Amino acid sequence: MDVLLQATPTFLYGALHTIIYCAVSFPLALLLGLILALMSGSRFVWLKGPARIFIEVIRSTPMITQLFLIYYGLSAILATINIAQLDNAWTAGIATLALNYCAYEAEVFRAGFLSVDHGQTEAALSLGLTSQQNFFRIVLPQAVPLMIPPFVNDLIYMLKDSAIISVIGGTELTAALELAREYNYTHTFALFAYAMALYLVMSLPTSYFARWYERRLRAAL
Repeated sequence: MDVLLQATPTFLYGALHTIIYCAVSFPLALLLGLILALMSGSRFVWLKGPARIFIEVIRSTPMITQLFLIYYGLSAILATINIAQLDNAWTAGIATLALNYCAYEAEVFRAGFLSVDHGQTEAALSLGLTSQQNFFRIVLPQAVPLMIPPFVNDLIYMLKDSAIISVIGGTELTAALELAREYNYTHTFALFAYAMALYLVMSLPTSYFARWYERRLRAAL
């Protein structure tokens, strides 16, 4: 118990950084995912093609490879113009999480948009609404409630996947666990269990909210 009490400040510090990583990365992933979804649904090949290629490449390659490419590869490029210091564990971690998850959020957006009956779009256009008005007034309001549960699930996944940032020296919960384990290697099991408990504390409220919202959504539909 004394070991866990001593490790608590370090663990809480790491948990706070985990939350910060996700709080910054997930909104960026949603924004980029929306842009990719709109590009992917475009009738212009020069917009649709790059979007589909990016989505498939990101979803088909390991996140740790993307992290190393951004952290080591991009820093080498930035070093040629003397701004390699901008590519640190914070920026590389946030960029990797945002770019990785935006590919998945793009597919959630695309599925949500396709769930709205196309006849409503045709009716809106026949009534004189522009494409932009149809999207923001007809399609998006109906699609968003259906997309929230998968978005919440992806946020939970991001909380856990943020542990990968520890491999480049990022300070988050898993990095705090490794630091504590170095000084208390005889209490490895207790430290791992403590870290798992903190991940649960961060994830379960979000999970319960998603289930509650899904029940409300089913009742409304």
